[in-house]
Formats: sequence, C-alpha cells, structure tokens
Amino acid sequence: MRHARIQQAKPERSFAERIVAVIVAIAMLGGMGYATTSAAMADGAGQTLEQQAGISLGLHDYDRSAINKNHALQFMSVGDPGTYNRYVGNGNGAYTGIVKTTLAKGYPAMAADKGSESLAYLFGGTDDKAVTNYEPTGGLLTLDKEDGYYGFNADSQYAAYDKTSKKFNLSPQNYCANQTDTPCFTPFGNDTKDNKYSFGMNLGADFYMPKDGKVNNQDMVFDFTGDDDVWVFIDGVLVLDLGGIHQALGGKINFATGKITYDKTQRYGNPPATTITQAFTNAGETWDSTAYKTHHLSFFYLERGDGGSNCKISFNLPVKPSKAIDIEKETLGTIDADKQFQFQLLVGNSSTLYRGKYSVYNAYTNQVVQSDKSTGDNGVITLAKGQFARVQSDTFTDDTTYKVRELNSSGYTVSANGSPMTQQGSGNNAYAETGSFTVGTTGHVTIVNSNVKPSNNKSIVKTDGGDGDEYTLHLTASGDSTSSTVTTTTPADIVLVMDKSGSMDKDDRDTNAQNAANALAKKLLTDKNSKLPFDQQVQMAVVTFSTEAAIEQNFTTNVSDINNAVRGDPDGGTNWEDALKQANDMQGGRRGVKKHIIFLSDGNPTYRTTSYSGCYSTSWWGERTAHPEYTTPESCRAQRYTWGENPDGGSDGAYGAGSSDDYGFNYAAALAEANRRGDAALYVVKTSTEANKMADLASEANAVNGEEFDGTNAENLTNAFDQIYSSITSSAKIKVFSITDTLSQWVDPVEFSNATNGADITQYVTVKNGSTKLTSGYTATYSVDSSDNRTVTVTFNGTDGTDGIVAEKTDVIDVSFKVKPSDDAYVNHASGNAYPNTGDANTGDVSAGKPGYYSNADAKLNYCVLTEVNGATSCEKTEAEYPHPVVRVNLGKINITKQWKGSGEHADSVTVQLQRKAIGATTDAENVGNPITLNAAHKWTTTVDNLLPGYTYSVVETSDDDRYDVSYAGNDADLTKKMVWSSADKGTLNATITNTRKTVSLSNAISVKKNLTGRDWKDSDQFDFTLEAEDNAPLPASCKDQQPCTVTVKHDSTEHSAAFSDITYNADGATYTYYVTENSGSISALHYSQAKYKVVVTVAKNAGVWTASVTSVTKMLDDNGQKVSESQSVSTPVAFTNHYIAVSALPLTGGMTDRQWLFVGGVVGGLAVLLIGAAGVWNGKKRLV
Repeated sequence: MRHARIQQAKPERSFAERIVAVIVAIAMLGGMGYATTSAAMADGAGQTLEQQAGISLGLHDYDRSAINKNHALQFMSVGDPGTYNRYVGNGNGAYTGIVKTTLAKGYPAMAADKGSESLAYLFGGTDDKAVTNYEPTGGLLTLDKEDGYYGFNADSQYAAYDKTSKKFNLSPQNYCANQTDTPCFTPFGNDTKDNKYSFGMNLGADFYMPKDGKVNNQDMVFDFTGDDDVWVFIDGVLVLDLGGIHQALGGKINFATGKITYDKTQRYGNPPATTITQAFTNAGETWDSTAYKTHHLSFFYLERGDGGSNCKISFNLPVKPSKAIDIEKETLGTIDADKQFQFQLLVGNSSTLYRGKYSVYNAYTNQVVQSDKSTGDNGVITLAKGQFARVQSDTFTDDTTYKVRELNSSGYTVSANGSPMTQQGSGNNAYAETGSFTVGTTGHVTIVNSNVKPSNNKSIVKTDGGDGDEYTLHLTASGDSTSSTVTTTTPADIVLVMDKSGSMDKDDRDTNAQNAANALAKKLLTDKNSKLPFDQQVQMAVVTFSTEAAIEQNFTTNVSDINNAVRGDPDGGTNWEDALKQANDMQGGRRGVKKHIIFLSDGNPTYRTTSYSGCYSTSWWGERTAHPEYTTPESCRAQRYTWGENPDGGSDGAYGAGSSDDYGFNYAAALAEANRRGDAALYVVKTSTEANKMADLASEANAVNGEEFDGTNAENLTNAFDQIYSSITSSAKIKVFSITDTLSQWVDPVEFSNATNGADITQYVTVKNGSTKLTSGYTATYSVDSSDNRTVTVTFNGTDGTDGIVAEKTDVIDVSFKVKPSDDAYVNHASGNAYPNTGDANTGDVSAGKPGYYSNADAKLNYCVLTEVNGATSCEKTEAEYPHPVVRVNLGKINITKQWKGSGEHADSVTVQLQRKAIGATTDAENVGNPITLNAAHKWTTTVDNLLPGYTYSVVETSDDDRYDVSYAGNDADLTKKMVWSSADKGTLNATITNTRKTVSLSNAISVKKNLTGRDWKDSDQFDFTLEAEDNAPLPASCKDQQPCTVTVKHDSTEHSAAFSDITYNADGATYTYYVTENSGSISALHYSQAKYKVVVTVAKNAGVWTASVTSVTKMLDDNGQKVSESQSVSTPVAFTNHYIAVSALPLTGGMTDRQWLFVGGVVGGLAVLLIGAAGVWNGKKRLV
C-alpha cells in the first residue's frame, strides 16, 4: 500500500502508483553517474531517459479476481492480523522477511517458512493467466539539472502508462500533496479499483561503485518512500526490505557509508540489515565495494493494498549502460578550466584505435553537451575538465577489452580510476596509457591530471627469490612540479557564511569569527592571486544570517571587501536554512572551479524558511503546546489535537519558535538545503558548545571530514580556519624527514629477519630518487618494542646538514625492502580463515582491491609542505598515513582418488584420512582435518585445499573391509613453499587409493562320473554333462563365453569321470547354486540318464581366510527322471548311469531280425493305444445315457 508523504489511514493504495515508484527508483539507480552518468547510450532521438541509462523496466497488471488463487502471497489485505498478507496497521513499519535473502533464478522467492514459492509469476518470469505484463521504455524519471539526481514524486507528478507508446506520461498534479487516503500513483488509471490497485513493477540496472562511494563529491544513495512491498537486491542479495502491506515507508541505501536506514522500525519480522556488508553476510555472501566495480541492482515493487498511495524516488547511482565505454576528464591543481585534453580509445587485444561517433556530457549535471561527435585524426576524442565522452558500439560486449591513452600528458601526474597511468615518450610525443579494462567489469574510466599535489604511496610487488614467496615493499614520497617553494593555490570559489544572531555577541564570538575570516582572506586573496588569470584565482564571498540571511559580499579577490562584509552587530535568531540557501544560490561562481562553503554558527537553528505541518494542542487561554510525537494527521487527530501548518509559529517567511526546535523542522530544513549544494565542499565550524546540532549537520550532510571544526575559542577557531586553508591550497614542494613502516604479524623481513632492536639495517634497505640509487643521506634502523611490534625507520639528512630531503614533483623518493608472508599467515589461511584485509587503492597490481594480509600495521610519512605566504616560508611538520598493501599466501592441495578393481558390488562410500608430518620428521603423522568420505556420487574423488607447505602428506583408508586389498600411490609426498609458489601445478599433490577385490578359487570340486550298463565301453563312446548356474553364479573360466557350461566323459577318461574346471569367487559371504545334468545322446538302444543334481557352493571366511567349498549335493531326479531328494557326498563325483538294451534280450522267438522285432513291437504298441482310446469313447457314451 502506498501513501502520500507520511502515512495513510487505510491499507489502500494504487497498483499503478507502486509500479511507477519502482520504475522511478530503478531508473534512478541506472541514471546517475560519478563524474559520469548514464546519459544517452547513443543519445538517439526518441529515447527515454531510462533507455539512455540502460534501465530495464517491467510493469505488471493483476486480475484482482484471480491473482490470489493458489498462491501464498495475497493481495487486498486478507488473512489474520499479524500475518504478511494483512495490513500492518496505521503508523507501523514494514513486514520484513517475507522473501528470501537471495534471488532465485533472478526473482524473489517466499521465505522458507512461508513455502519458498517463487514470485517470478508476478514479474513476468513465468506465465500466469491472472497477470498481464508490459515492458515500458521509460518516461517515469526526471533529471535535476542542478544536482544530477534522478527522481519521481507522486505528490506533484501524475504518471500515466500509455500502452500504445509503451511510455509513462507525466503531468502536474497538486491534489495529492500530503494526502494520506488519495491514490496518487496509479499508472493504469484512477477511475476504478481494478485500475488503481493490484499491480507490480520490477527494474534492473547495472551500476558501478565510484571511489569512496561518492558521486560528484556527494554520497551515492538510493532513497525510496512509498508502499507496499519494495525489495531491493544488489548482486542478487536482499539489501532493502520494505515488505508488507503498509503506509508509505522510507528506506535509504548509502553506498559511501555502507549504511541502510529506515524511517520506521519493522512491525513484524526480524530487524533488517543496517549495513550493506551485514545484508550480504546474512545471505552468506561477501560485499565487494572495490572502486569502479560493476554491480547489478534489481528492484521489485508490489501494490497489494487498497488505499492511499504514493511513490517518491531519488537516487544518484552511476549506471553502466550496455555496450558503452565512458571516458571522463578531471583535473587537480592550476590547470586551465577550458584546456582541451585529447584521448584515444584502443579496443580489443590488438589495441585497434576506435574511430567513430561519441557524445560529450557534463559530468556534474549529466546533460548532453554535444552528441554524435566524430573522432578526429587518429581517433582523437577531445574533452575538457568536468566532461565525459560516451562511446557506444554494437560490437562491444561485456568481454570486450580496451585501453585509454591520453596524448600530450607531459607535465602531469595522470591516473585512471585511482591508479597511476604509465607515461611513455617525451615532449610533444608524451602520452599516458591505462592498463587493460573489460567493458563488463569497468565501463567507466575517470582520468585525472594533477600538477600540484605532493603524493605519498605504498605499494608492493611480487619478486623472485627464496621459496618464491617474497615481495618488495615500496614507500614513496613525491613533491610538486613547481620550480620554487611558492604556494600554488588551487582555483576556488569560497563562500563565508557567518552567524550574526544575538548570541554571537557573547564571549567575543563575533570578534573571533571576524578575525579568523580576515586572516583567511589575507592568506588567500594575495596580490599574486589577483594577478592570476580569472579562471585560476581564489574568490571569496560573504553571507551573514540571523533570523534571515543576506549576501553581504559577492565573489571578490579584494581582502578589504571581505573585511567590510564580515562586520555588523549580532542580533536576532538563527536561520541555518536561509543562510545555506543564499550560499547555494550565490551567483558568480565559475564553471569547473571547486566551490567551498564555510558555515560558522554558535547555536542550533531557531528559524527556517520552509513551511512544515505538525501536531499541537491549544489551551483555553490560547497557548499552544507542541506534540511532535504525533507525526501524521490521523495519529494527531486521534488524540483530539490540531494538525496544521507551522505549529511552532513564525510569519513573513521565517517560521519557528525562535528559541527551540521541538519538532526538528528547523534542522530538517537546513539539512535538506545543505544536501542541495551539489559538489561544493562544506566546512562546518561551531563557535560555541551550545551548537550541538553542528555535529549532526557535518555528519548527515557529508561535510569535509564528516565532523565539525572546533572554533569554540579564539585559538581553536584560528586552527580550524588554518585547516580549511590547507584543504583549499596545495604546495609546490615537500620536505621528507622520515618514512616509517611498522610490519604486521603477517609478514617477516627477508634480509634482516634476525636483526635485533636498534640494529642498523641500512645495507638491506634501498632508497632511490627516481631511477637513481642513493648511497648516502639516509639511515635505516630496525626497532622492536615490548609488544614485539617491528618497525623499519628510514631517516633522511639533507646534504647541507639539515634534517630532511626536499622532493619536487619530478622527484620520487622510493624506499624499498623485501618481506615475505610469515608462518602465522600460512597457518592462519590454511586453517580455513578468509583473508582478513583488502589491499588499499594504488598499492600495486598484486594488492590493490585484492584480499590478503596487511603488510603493515602502520606506516607514515613525516614531512612538511614548503609554503610561502606573504613572503614568509613555512614548514610545519606533519604526518601522512600510507595505504595498506597486502600479501597473499599460496597453499597446496591434494587430489584424492579411489579406484576399485575386481568384479562384484562394493561399498557405496569409504572414508579416508589425510595425514601429515613435518618434512624429514621421524615422528608419527598427525591427522589433517576430519575423515573424508568418497563416494560414487562424486566419482570417487575429492580435492582437499589449503594444505600448509612444509609437510609430508599421506592418505590412509579408514574403512574396514577385508574383502579388498588396499594399495596406495602418491603417498609420502613432500609439499614445499617453492612448490606452491613456483611449480606449474602450484603445489598440487595426487594420491590414489586402489581397492582390489580378493578372490577365492574352487578347484575341480564339481565333477561327474559315467556308469554304463548292458555293454562294454566302446572307443567311440563319449557323454556330455552340463553345469548350469543359478542367478548368474560364477562359472569356470573356460566357460566364460558359454552358458551353460559342459564337460565330456570319454571311454578313456580316468575312472570315466570328468571335473568342471576351477571357479573363481569374490571374497564375500555368499552361497551359489548349480545344477548338473547329462545331455541326451544318439547311441542306438542306449537309455541315457535323466538324473539331475543340485550343488551348493559356499564362500565364507574360515580362521580369517576366505575359502570356497561345496557344502551340499542333492540328487533331484534319478536316472529314469523320477523326482527324488537324496543327499550325496560332497567329495565324490555325481554319478549318471546309462543302460544299454540289447535286441537279443527281447522276449520273441523265430528267426526274425532285430528290425522285424522292432516293427512287430511297434504294431502291438499302436493297437494298444487304439484300444485304450475306444474304451474311453464307450465309457463316455454310457455316462451320457
């Protein structure tokens, strides 16, 4: 359910409104850039803002009569109170935990305790008859040309979706402002409930993380207010959870601070994550905030209620349009704001120069400066400071690689996305070139040229030597390009905002403020400054304020103008909002020049200029009592109080009580105005401890350093303005006194690992100026404190005997020494711990943005900036922190494979144990981790990672199965550091466990014997016998390819016997059954035996040894084929008797031949059969009668 601004009384809200809100939110996410934005992909005619930003939208209309059928998520507020399908109630927060913390195939899914149903059907992922899906091309979002924010506000804009044009049409509306019951966001119309309610929207956009999460020097944020369900996922992880049917609720993701905030505590469900990191951790993932890394935002919105609705979205996320490369230009120092810089784009591995069209945009307002420009000769792209070029091509893919080259780069320090660019060539042929980028990973490159600021950096490179795990640390310090010690002031537009309220008359506050302001003006507005070109000057202006604010002095370079402007007698109240508004609206600022607002006050705001509504009660005698605890008209009126405009009083454009801010309206208005300043730097200076809201303003408005400057007395105020002065100016040279590096526990020095406290290690530390190695002028010492903190200190001594060494821009002082990961680092990582740190930016290719172990616990540059102000040179010592590089460790791994040899079934799984002992040790091996299970599902193999080098590894099988013989290959393998760092397989061991099935043999144990009666054996006699196996029992090897198996007994067979050959069995407790029969033969007058024997063989373990034996023999049929059951000896052959019937034995007389006798016998037999048949017929007839 959606709501106008604050809340609504009923669970009513327009479906269309919600969809618009979602579209707006996502579109905004895609549309804003960091120094670049998602302007037009090709800036083609007719493209919507969303299309230009590369934002995909989905709008979904639901059939209210059918959408609830067979689904867990229900519309129109149904179910019991307190359930996720029921309105949460007036003034309450969201219902969290309705959906899972990660997307399922690109769509939300109901939480496990709510059935896990995918919600893809609501957002076009699957077909559903109750859902009509649309794909808007855009039209919902607008772009603020002043601050570069994308936004939509249903209070003032009516968004109607045109199904024909597939776009939203925006028109003004004023009846929805601050309404709680009016559906203000209704994309499908506001005439019927079918049009007003029950709809959804989803949006997808890629964006990249700018450095420090800042966009145009402001926090990168995504801000949404509306109702009902809103779920925002980043890289598939739920980050913002505003689930449930509720009144308008607000949620904000701040990518600079990493915080997630809500305007109300959830009504149901567990508390949502309060940081992006926590959200990812809750989902079992890790948030990667690496600068310029591309991420994906998925926004899902549902209008499920039937009440008032609203939608407000504001964001400045820099989207990364598909098939686009953005090249942005920024400068630091005294570089002409109109200077034109030339670039070339080299695409693909062959570094082909891009030649074609590109469009130029204002990096601060996201507005098109010039579209469809053509590259110049040699593919030159031209940009000024604060512009970016967008290059698009259908040939670009996410995998397309590219480099950017800046021409004529001599005289500048050039960086790309925070990393130094390699300078090549010299003079007019000098150019700087980036490393290789990939469109899908880094589609935006910001190239910064600097000619003033000193720099110090710490980086690390991987080096050869030792076991292969050595690194070289480099700590550098560099000066500026100016040839003298004269301070070069960066062009700046500075607005002094001075409090002139009555309380400033106390404790010399106003006098101290005037003195500090005049001193700052004197430092900055020098004669030299006034003679500089207009675009290189420092300008100052003055705004004073009390109950109202006024511009006392517009931008000037004249010190006396500033001195006169800050005068004046304190009087009146404190109107922060009006003061900041005057500073924001100050005319005369220069394009491309940084604006600085110095805001000074001694008290909290007591007035404002913006009108607010709130709750109050009135006594019988007319006095008002504030009731800020009631924040909606409904809750206020429920107490029978009054809801009205500016309940804290005021008139004539200045509202407020004049002495307090019970409602917080004065501060809220000031904060809103402060956040409207664009990329201007804000310095918050308090001149009294009574101004306790200054700290909140500094933090919430993202002022410089995120905290107020303390100016509560004359000394503090002077120091505060000195700090501000240092922030605005930059110096030509630095003097380096010392560089210190306190090593972390995760690294050890390579060449002085045995050094003791106080040792001179100069011989092990290399110092260079550029490419020249220094042989004197410095000393390196090694110290170890009581906590075993180890520090390397390099102290410089000037050639003239003074402390320190002067470094100009062309000088790069480089201190280097070798380190390697400590044993602690190896052990920690091998224990399964993730790397605890991430390398800071600019710390080298092997470190920057990569996980690892910090090499230093602390590292500092002790130096001063040589400045000259009004002819006086100063050198005030200060310290600068070095960034933290990281080292990484390599660990080994072992591939363990299980092999089975032999036939028959084997175990479904086995367990093995990895063991180790120190290389060369004679002690017993120790177990590594828990037993490991190998099984067929994983192809009987596994890999164990994170093996600590320095050990001999073996694998033993722990399963107890004596049916197999176990053998090992690859055991007792040494794993060394050199192997994990240098070998081609990076320290991969391989171990194979082979289980060979044991077998037992039954040797000639099944045999047959042939008995012949009625005549003697003839030479031609032979008889065949068959051995038939039951249930595929093993057969003799000689019968491998035949089933059944046969043997033959011949006249000359020993004892007229024969045995079936050996049978081999797997070692396993089992019984096997066989049947032995004689095959019928063709010998005349011979009656072949029809006997059948059952032979049982048992495989068993006897006295620990597997054996096979015949355990029973049973005669099942006798020689005449009659059923019998006679147990036989298991040790003697089974006997088969054949009878020969001689013709002379037949009972006939006379001289008839055998043939004749046989004929007569046949005739007699035939007659007998006929008589038997006739008798049967006769008997049948008798029964019928």
